[in-house]
Amino acid sequence: MVKYRLANENDYENINNFHNRVYQENRSMEQFLWEFHNGAFGKSIYVIAEDGNKVVGTNCVIPIVVTNANNDKILTGKSEDTLVDPDYRGQGIFNHIYDFLFEQCKQAGVQTIWGYTSAKKSFEKVGFSVPFDHQQGLIVNHVLESYQFLSSLNNKNKLKEKFQILGLCLFSKLKHLFGSLSNIKTAYTLVENQAITDQVESLLRNSNVNDNELFYILQNKEFQQWRIYDNPNYYKVHTYGAYDKSNKLVALIVLNSHANKVAYIVQSTFDNSLTEEEKVQILKHAISRVFSLGISIIRSWLFDTNEQSKREAEIYAKANFVVLNKGIGFVWKKLDNNNLNPNKFVLSRISTQGVI
Repeated sequence: MVKYRLANENDYENINNFHNRVYQENRSMEQFLWEFHNGAFGKSIYVIAEDGNKVVGTNCVIPIVVTNANNDKILTGKSEDTLVDPDYRGQGIFNHIYDFLFEQCKQAGVQTIWGYTSAKKSFEKVGFSVPFDHQQGLIVNHVLESYQFLSSLNNKNKLKEKFQILGLCLFSKLKHLFGSLSNIKTAYTLVENQAITDQVESLLRNSNVNDNELFYILQNKEFQQWRIYDNPNYYKVHTYGAYDKSNKLVALIVLNSHANKVAYIVQSTFDNSLTEEEKVQILKHAISRVFSLGISIIRSWLFDTNEQSKREAEIYAKANFVVLNKGIGFVWKKLDNNNLNPNKFVLSRISTQGVI
């Protein structure tokens, strides 16, 4: 008989072994503990399904505090590690484990659970809504390497799809090649590859487009340090900050890159005092610096769900990114009567699991 309970530290190794067995991966205990036990806002609410002493299902919520222009602090949770043993599928474990998790989250004061998934129907069946999908942005430096990487993401790609990917890489390269170059004004002091954890929270507030409904992850010093600089999944982190004459942080772009020469923009945030052209030029500067290191392609997540996110996507387009309306679903479930609107969530890859 399958039973459900909260996991404790003694379960962690069995949980991770279960994950690695099902996914055929090699997630280390260091990676597991970073994500689920050592988070900036506390350890995860982690639920397991057991058949005797055997782990047959997992699910958890990582506590994430969000905030807004009024400096309100709201406890939400990011859904992760949703997994059922293939031999136990069809027994309702997915539904039962979520029912148990919802109750545990309510008791812990979690007001909303959210996350990303391509399995939309399964999440809708347990009460989640799917208000939108994310978009993707990419810019190519080396065509062949970019094509090889992108075409490898789906082993079901036929010749037609491969030609489309090659065309996308060529188009992106040409757009980047013939786009205007970076021209940073000397009024700003640019800092590269230093850990920036101070002033990020205030920068986010100063990026608000005068919409009091907007909210975002509380990126305080503890969160930035944990999510970016203590992240054991990252091969290399690239940080670009811009400061004005008063030493105020007015722009922050953070990327991570891997040994395969693929880089991901984790965060790009700009103070409203900057003009659109200044924002574009700072982004171009970061791109140029990363490409000079031999990176083949830079990828990002973009959104069109609110005015601030739309403006960010426009900045990327003007910085010669190709923006694609192709992504996975964002899922959302309220556990109380809070006023959070998922379409007002200012999101980026900072809100992901942090594995890539």
